[in-house]
Amino acid sequence: MAENKRVAYFNGEIVPEEETRVSIWDAGVRSGEWVFESTRTFNHKCFRLRHHLERLYASMKVIEIDPGMTIDEMEQITLEVLELNLATIAANDDFMFSHDVSRGMSKPFNLGPNDTYERTIIITYLPMGPFSHGYVDSLVNGVHAVIPPQQTIPARLLDPKMKNRNRIHYSTGARQAARIDPKANAIFLDEDGYLTEGGGANFLIVKGRDVISPEPRNILRGVTRGAIQDWAPRLGLNFVERNIEAYDVHTADEAFFTSTPYCVMPCVKLDGAPIGDGKPGPVTGELMGAFSEELGVDVIEQARQLAEPFMESPPKGSRPY
Repeated sequence: MAENKRVAYFNGEIVPEEETRVSIWDAGVRSGEWVFESTRTFNHKCFRLRHHLERLYASMKVIEIDPGMTIDEMEQITLEVLELNLATIAANDDFMFSHDVSRGMSKPFNLGPNDTYERTIIITYLPMGPFSHGYVDSLVNGVHAVIPPQQTIPARLLDPKMKNRNRIHYSTGARQAARIDPKANAIFLDEDGYLTEGGGANFLIVKGRDVISPEPRNILRGVTRGAIQDWAPRLGLNFVERNIEAYDVHTADEAFFTSTPYCVMPCVKLDGAPIGDGKPGPVTGELMGAFSEELGVDVIEQARQLAEPFMESPPKGSRPY
C-alpha cells in the first residue's frame, strides 16, 4: 500500500479509503439509523477526542446500537489509523476525521423480516487543507447569518443531542439561506421561535462579558461549545444558557458560531442587519486566541496557509462536519 494513499477503519479491518462502501441494505441508508462524530487534529494531536467518543457512545446508547467494542478500544483504533495516515498530509496540515456507526446490514425484504442487523463502523480521515478555503475569509471578517423558513426538528421528535445523519432540514435551510446570500450561514428556529443552532455549528451571542448560548434542550451540545463553557471562568467570562430570540441577536454586542473545523467564527450580520458594529468583536477574538494558545496553533493563520493553494480552484465536495 502506497504511503500517499489514505486508509480507513471499516468493520474490523484497515482498508484503502476507497474500499469503504455501505450497502443499500444498510439500516443507516434505509432508515437513517446512523450516528457519527466529526473530530480534528491540531499539530497532528486530536482535540478532545475523548469528549467526542463519549458523545458517540451516548448517541449509540440512545439509538440502541452495540458497537462491539469498548470506548477505550475505539480510541486506540482511532489513534492507530491516525498514525497510519500521517504520511499522507503535509507537515503543516491536519486531519478532519469522522466516526460513523449505523445499525448495519439488514435482511433484504425477500429474505425474511427486516429485523436482523450487523453494525457498520467506519473511521475515515481527510486533510484540512482542501476545506479551509471554505471558511478562512469568514474567520477573519465574519459571516452573515440568515434565519431560513425551515425550522429545526424538535427534540421531542428527533433529539439533536444524539448526533445523527438525519440532516435534510439543515440542507434545506442552508439552500434557503444561500438564496439570500450565497455565503450566509443558516440559524434555525425551534417551534417556539427561539434560535437553536446552525447546520453543523452552535451559535452564541455576547453581551458585555456574558457569553450566551441557547438552552441545550433543542441543540447539539457541541464539544467546541463545551470547551468555551469550561474555559469561561479563567477568561473572566460568564457562560449563560437561556432562550435567545432574533431580537437578542440584533441587540447583542457580538455573535459567533462554534464548530470543530474552525473553533470560533465571528458572525457580523443577522438577516442583513449588523450585529454590534458589524465587525468581529473583542470577546470573539479572545476566545479564538484562547483556542490558539491551548492548541499550540494559530488557528486563523493555519487556515489561511492551508487554504491558499485552493483559492484559485476550490475543491468540490461537502463540508467535513
